This record gives sequence, structure tokens and C-alpha cells, in this order.
Amino acid sequence: MWLSQLLHRNRQCFGDRTALVDSERSVTWAEFDDRTDRLARSLAARGVSRGDRVAVLSLDRIEVLESYFALAKLGALFVPLNHSLTATELTGMVRGSGAGVILGEASLLERHPDLPVRLRIAVDGPQYARLTEPAAQSDDEADAGFRLPDVADSDLAAILHTSATTGRAKGVAVDHGSFRGISLGWLASAAPDDDMVLVNCCPLYHGSMTITLTYMAAGATVVIMPGFTPQRALAAIEQHRATHVWLVPQMLRFLLRSKGLAGHDLGSLREVMYGAAPMPIELYTEAAERLGCGFRQVYGMTEVGGPFVTLGPDDHPEPGGDRPLPAGRVIPGMSVRVLDDEGTELPCGAVGEVTVRGPGLMRGYWNNPAATEEITADGWIRTGDLGFLDGTGLVHLVDRRKDVILRAGQNVYPAEIERALLTHPLVRDAAVIGVPDPDYGEVPLAYVVTGPADGPADGPADGTGARAVTKTELLAHLAERLAPYKRPRHMEFIDQVPRSPAGKILKKLLRA
Repeated sequence: MWLSQLLHRNRQCFGDRTALVDSERSVTWAEFDDRTDRLARSLAARGVSRGDRVAVLSLDRIEVLESYFALAKLGALFVPLNHSLTATELTGMVRGSGAGVILGEASLLERHPDLPVRLRIAVDGPQYARLTEPAAQSDDEADAGFRLPDVADSDLAAILHTSATTGRAKGVAVDHGSFRGISLGWLASAAPDDDMVLVNCCPLYHGSMTITLTYMAAGATVVIMPGFTPQRALAAIEQHRATHVWLVPQMLRFLLRSKGLAGHDLGSLREVMYGAAPMPIELYTEAAERLGCGFRQVYGMTEVGGPFVTLGPDDHPEPGGDRPLPAGRVIPGMSVRVLDDEGTELPCGAVGEVTVRGPGLMRGYWNNPAATEEITADGWIRTGDLGFLDGTGLVHLVDRRKDVILRAGQNVYPAEIERALLTHPLVRDAAVIGVPDPDYGEVPLAYVVTGPADGPADGPADGTGARAVTKTELLAHLAERLAPYKRPRHMEFIDQVPRSPAGKILKKLLRA
């Protein structure tokens, strides 16, 4: 089983090297292997067995990954939960997955006392400490000769919930073979050195955590934070001499705007990895010039096992261009093709839906065969993204299929309008949706956050009556960059674009 195998290998190769660091402590590879072994045995003694689902509700910390690996050794499924969700949403996920046990931070467990589980264990409490200490193995267990089960790559490993940007979150069932397939393909493409130190700015409760597992497989030291703030990330990079950082573009923007940036030594950075949302070209240009390191784009999807396409440093253009960045090249082991509405494969350059096949694919949505069938076609997963392949094998993304605006029979891509708006120096953020129109059927509505890029927004709600930029000025700016049919028919100034923790625009809220 992949997760046990990577621990065994890393213990053999560099057992005394630091594996994980958080705000409280650090563990070596040998210590991590021992602690997850003891935790697995202790959970088994409390009735957790192969095939059981165990929920994990916590801010990012070492114990989260300890729980994942311990459950994997038992053949049980870990079910990470987004700690920012409501009690109703969390209850639905626990019930839907059938989890009977929950591991979590004490404060979060206290906040949700009615979750339908039989056993609660606070990972920051004395009970968890006893479960991971050498004395955790009872005499009864030793007498019974308990041994951890043999877990196959075909066994289910986790239920990872989608980000629910369009509706109720679905549970994505992935097996251990998915983690192995994605990890091997990614490592073959990224080829990291085993001396790398990764600062992980992204949450460990959804599919983006696959990046962390992948670099753990390479032997990297992973630095975990209980939540992203620019100052916390900058301090972690400097303190741990990080070689890599994993974040979303909006986090990168916050880092560059932080007053503490100039006061931190980031010279150890070799690579900034970013994903989950498009990278504005002007943000990439500024970051490349100011940070002076390589950049790697990550394009992935929970249903596909995580990252399956990457744009490495050598494929990134020189800073200063104006063309959107490609998503990258598909990793070894995975396959990509672009289909039209009838399911016919399209030639290079033609825009259609990106579909994916390979060992990383999910086993299906948990207890939801209808949704599984809807997204699957002949063994390929439909991503819902529109894009095209060029003649060099690079995948280019255009927009989300569901977000495309059909204006008088012409496709208008909101992402293209958003990119054009963000090229204005006084636009801090933007989101575009389609709204009904009696003449054209549907037209673009742009929501814009204005104000100096390094200061607060100066929209109409700031109480000053002043705006950093007017609607007329923005329309004139767009007239130089977009054809007339692509330009917003309506524009509204707002204080903040709603985004998920992964940085994705929550367009369902804007539509509402």
C-alpha cells in the first residue's frame, strides 16, 4: 500500500531527517512511522476496522496527517472535513459517509456537539497523546498478537469532498492506487530533490492535500500552517529555508502586498507552486520579478486524484508577456483529450471539454452512482473545463463549461473578461457572470473590486464617496482588449469577490 510503502522507504533512507513541522512541534520520518503505527493499533483496539470511515475535523497540523496514515495502515477510510462549514453541512457529510468516529481539534468538536458519531477523539487532548505513545499497546492487544492488515492499492483510502462551488458537496471515493499513480506521475514530471522543504499554504481537507502526500513520497520536509496569513507564510519560508511553497494565486497576491515581504529572506526559494484558480499574467510577472525563482502551475481535480497537468519553470514564459499562461503538460500515466458536445475528439487548437483518464481516477462518488455516471464517459472523467491542446502537448484552459455566456449565439468566456479587467492597475479583483437579457439572451455582468493594488478598496461602499476608477474608465480600458460582444453590459462595484478557501470564485453566490 502506497502510503505505508513511502513511510517504510523514507525511514530506511533518512529516518532521522525531519518529515513534518507545524507551529507546535516536528517529527522525523522514524518518529512519524512509529506514531502512525501506534495510532493505527490503538484505533483498532477501539473498534475501527478495515473499510470503516473516520472523519477528521481540524486546522492543519501534524496530527491530521498522522490520522490519514494511521487509518490507511488499518485499511480504514479518512474523511477530511472543512472546518469552516456549518453544523448542517458537516452533519450531512458525516451521515453521508457513514463515519462513526471523528478525530478533531477540541475546540471544533465542542463547536459541533451533535455530529452523529459514536466516538470523538481530540487530537490536541490527552486521549490522543496516549494513543500515540509507546504504552498505547495494551497487554490484551499484545497477547492477541494483533497485526496490521495487508492493505492493497485497490482498497479505498479516502472520501474527499468536492468544494461545492455549484451546489452540495459530493464525496469522492479514491483508492490507494490513485495516490500511487498521481504521485509517481507527478514526481516524474517535477523531479524534486529529496532535500526540498515545502511550505504548504493550502488546507489538508480536500484534494489539494495530494500535493503534500506527493512531496512526502519524495522525502521532502513539509511545513504545515494552521491557516494562511501572509506574515505566517513569509516567516515559515525564512525560518525553515523553504525551497518550495504551495499556494493559490490569491495567496501569492497577498504575499506580494504584505508590508513584511521586504523584511524576510526568501532566497532559499527554488519554486512557487500555484493552482486551484487561474494565475493573472500581471501577477505572475510581478511575482517572477520580485521573487526571482521558478514557478510551477498545478492543474488538478479531486475526481481525477489531484494534480494531473503541470506547467514547469522551463515552460513558463519570460515575465512581461500578455498572453494567458497554459495549464501545462499532462503527467506520465495520465491521458488528456478534448471533446466536442457529441463526444468526438477534437484536433489541436479546437476548444472543447477537457477529459482525463488514468490510474488517478476516483472509484466514483460515494453512494451516488447517478452523479458518477454523469461525469464519466467510457472510462474518462469530464472535468467541466473548456480548453484545447496545442501542437506541443500543452493544455490551455479557456473557462468552466457551466460559466460560458451565450450572447446572441456567440460564446463569451467570463475568465477572459476577468483577465482583461485585472490588467487595470486599479482593479484589485473581478468576477463575471451571465445574466438574462431581452435582446441578446444573455450578457456579461462584471463585479469589480477597485482601489489601489496595495491598499484598501475604494468602492462606493467605503463611505468616502470616492472611487479609484470609474465604470466609464474601465469600459474604455476593456475596449482596447476585448471585442464589443465580449464587453460587460453591466458592471457593479463590490467590496470583495466571494472565494472558496482554495481561491475559486463562488459564482453561485454572485448569481444569487
